[in-house]
Amino acid sequence: MIDSHISRYVPSTIPPPLKQVDFDTATKLIACARQVQWSEEEIATLEFLSKRIEISKCLYESYLISGGRASSNLLAPELMILALPLLLKDMRRLMEAQRPTSAIKRLNAALKLLDFLKARNIELDKDLVELVHSTTTQFFQQHTHTEASPVAAHDKSSTILPGNTLTVTVLFWEGPIARAYLAMLKDMGLKAEKIIQLVSRKDLASKKPVGRFLPGPLRLAYAQYKQRNSIHHWSNVLQRSEANLCRSIRTEVEKGFGVSTSAIDDALALRELSEYSSNVEQLLVDDLADETLYRHLAALPETQILFTGGGIVPRKLLELKQLKYIHIHPGFLPEVRGADCALWSHLMKGRTSATCFYMAPGIDDGDVIHPTYLPALKFAVDTSGTQLKSLYRATYAFFDPWIRATVLRQAIVLTQGFSKVTAQAQIEEDSVTYHFMHERIQSSAFETLFKQVKE
Repeated sequence: MIDSHISRYVPSTIPPPLKQVDFDTATKLIACARQVQWSEEEIATLEFLSKRIEISKCLYESYLISGGRASSNLLAPELMILALPLLLKDMRRLMEAQRPTSAIKRLNAALKLLDFLKARNIELDKDLVELVHSTTTQFFQQHTHTEASPVAAHDKSSTILPGNTLTVTVLFWEGPIARAYLAMLKDMGLKAEKIIQLVSRKDLASKKPVGRFLPGPLRLAYAQYKQRNSIHHWSNVLQRSEANLCRSIRTEVEKGFGVSTSAIDDALALRELSEYSSNVEQLLVDDLADETLYRHLAALPETQILFTGGGIVPRKLLELKQLKYIHIHPGFLPEVRGADCALWSHLMKGRTSATCFYMAPGIDDGDVIHPTYLPALKFAVDTSGTQLKSLYRATYAFFDPWIRATVLRQAIVLTQGFSKVTAQAQIEEDSVTYHFMHERIQSSAFETLFKQVKE
């Protein structure tokens, strides 16, 4: 059936090859469509294009060999339609080869491309649309995750550091992750040696300057207020509108991860940073690429930086030789890299995971300090009337931060406060990089995460 769809969409007139481009999308796609049995070349083509679609949701006429687009022109609609059955065919090949982690990435790409075509009002054959949907349903009916074993929890009381000071500088970007980290440190009886609070001088939604006519101290205070309210908006809304959902996540995190009630209360209270360190500095910045931040960090002595978010760390910051950046990624590196990994890990491995590692240029690159799979959690709550976006927002406001904070706690214990670290290089052949989940896959992930208990 898939081959018949492919044959239907192969153009009768072959477009002329593009000149002086690394990757001519039309030529490559048509070459795949004309081959019933694929060689390594066609397989590599589909892998390349699948990744491009997962990232941009569409296809362009040509690409650089690095993956960046070489043209701003979209591929012709009829050829993007051709890509749909080709992706499904490659997905089935991967399923037959028992490679579900690669197969679901093809499915993720096909669903995103289908949405893109629909949004552009491009006419699609009903049989092809049904094929995408039926293939999706069939995948999740057949999919069984590869069960990963959890690592035993570490007793937080075994951490005793001189003066109860953790000798790291926390690069604080307001948000649930940063708050969970600080609350966890406090719960362990620790304070950070220093906190550098990054305050956005731009409104996070409009990108317009905040309080630019106010004098320095007032502008800083106002910008901090605006940033805090913006970032925690959905957290506050969900605690009111989806109280049962938030409560069920919290209860399971406390029980399954051993997070104290007081730690979660502390994180939600948005306390003054002076409660977590006696040395708090504030910087007004545009973003992580701000020259003010670079100069400030370049002037620091040799130290370790706990990164809490705010965007992609620029290479020039990572190349400051006296600094080591500690990051907690919500996935077991290198086999669960990329975006939405709290969900991907649970869907594909049966449980969440996280990794404490030293950052390096690249996507979740760097030497690993402590990787672990965590106990499998199931949230007992009726979500039948809850919108998918609310489930997604609740996951990243109330679940993901405590996945990270739990592994931070474990890493501190294992390394005696990062004073005795034995980091290991990642094995690249084990690497799987995931991209943001399509909503249909999100829905399946949430079905495995929430018990759908009727209240």
